[in-house]
Amino acid sequence: MLKHCILSVDYSDEWDKIYDHLPNLIQLLKIERMTLVYAVEPQKRHHLEDNDTAIDSRLRRLGDELSGKLGITADHEVRHGFPAAELSAAASKHEANAIIALNRSHSAGRAALFGNSVMHLARVSRVPVLVIPYDGKPGERNAPLVLATDGSDAARNAQRLFEGLAHAASGSKVVWVKDDDAGQHDEERMEPLLDDFQRRFKNLESKRIIGDPAEKLTAYADQESAALVIIGKRGNTPIPDLLVGSTAEAVARSSHRPVLLVP
Repeated sequence: MLKHCILSVDYSDEWDKIYDHLPNLIQLLKIERMTLVYAVEPQKRHHLEDNDTAIDSRLRRLGDELSGKLGITADHEVRHGFPAAELSAAASKHEANAIIALNRSHSAGRAALFGNSVMHLARVSRVPVLVIPYDGKPGERNAPLVLATDGSDAARNAQRLFEGLAHAASGSKVVWVKDDDAGQHDEERMEPLLDDFQRRFKNLESKRIIGDPAEKLTAYADQESAALVIIGKRGNTPIPDLLVGSTAEAVARSSHRPVLLVP
């Protein structure tokens, strides 16, 4: 489904955690090829060993390792600039289907003060962004796939991607969290949608939960040991190409399970 993905590489101590998640996600998302991208940031002080030749060599070795262990095709590219912009540009250049990045912070306060490159990436990317939590547990082989949806236009692409994966998944869940602002119109929209999912997919469970959407979705994903949470990233904003919906961003920031943000 997401045959070619850009893999963001940052060489932090936590980044190695991404290895634990990749085998299951590659199988689940039918990934066949990865382009490893390292962005040299212009305002950071670099060591002598951080020149382009050294970085290129490290990326090449890492690509060879991933190819050998995971059975995928891997290439690489060194870019210069801010990571979010460069990863998005690389996805466009290579016609990639998604970008994979590690989230190293679950703190909204820290992100507000210092910035969070993964959240910046989610805001500018025109392809899905797979956010992997550095401290999350890898999904088991038969872990369920979770779609979080409110039935809105902003959720349609996420629903389509979920449908393409759900037939092959060993278990799947469709979740709607009804918050305090939901009314009768929302009930009338969601009831046939959830019933339709139940009718078309085997081993699928639909779930209605009441409460704060981000909090409840994160807790539900942990409870079900979800392999992946899929959610539409756009919110109700007059600048849809720049912003991520508050629920989607909150889920991606706080989740201990991988989250796929779909434009």
